Amino acid sequence: MQGEGLLIGKRQIFIRFAGCNIDCKYCDTENSKSGDIGEYYSIDELNDIVQSLMTPDFDSLEITGGEPLIHSEYIKDFLLKYNYRAMLETNATLPENLLDLVDVIDIVSMDIKLPEHFDTKNEWLTVYENELKSIRIMEDNNLKYYVKIVVSPTTSTKIIEDILNDLKTIVSSDVELIVQPVSPMSLWDSKKNLFTISELIGKYYNVSIIPQIHKYLEIE
Repeated sequence: MQGEGLLIGKRQIFIRFAGCNIDCKYCDTENSKSGDIGEYYSIDELNDIVQSLMTPDFDSLEITGGEPLIHSEYIKDFLLKYNYRAMLETNATLPENLLDLVDVIDIVSMDIKLPEHFDTKNEWLTVYENELKSIRIMEDNNLKYYVKIVVSPTTSTKIIEDILNDLKTIVSSDVELIVQPVSPMSLWDSKKNLFTISELIGKYYNVSIIPQIHKYLEIE
């Protein structure tokens, strides 16, 4: 079941790819950062597994990681042969790989990382610039997407305002921005900062505050 974002509550089959190209904080799949933990399946073998997990309430595939765009060629070959409705969950830092998938992906759940997610500002800037490039690609190709921002009780409203100023120049007004409070919610003695950030975003975009519901349901 999808526990985040616009498809929250939808029954999905998760395809989780091993390996990630960045090392950010607040990662909830630490064991997927390494490419060494994965097991290879041919495209046909993967489809057999998907079919074995199919249920009447199936909505879509969730293609996630790690960072699935590292494996964009495999994903494209799979979805060209097996035309499933598919959502790509990505850090959006590999824009050229994303461009290869615009014709086979139905919706993208992408992150915008914050400086607090990294050890250095330069590391964040490289990530952020690539995320903006990915957004331009999705806008230019009319690919449906939404933006997720993981925030903490100490997230700076100034950085949110700066990001919004960048987004206003490239993002259409009907894109949804999801504010995801870092888990667990026991970290939040006050929700004031959470609602202040939502109010800032709401000046320009549809915005939702959505925690990770699958953690409340105790679903992996």
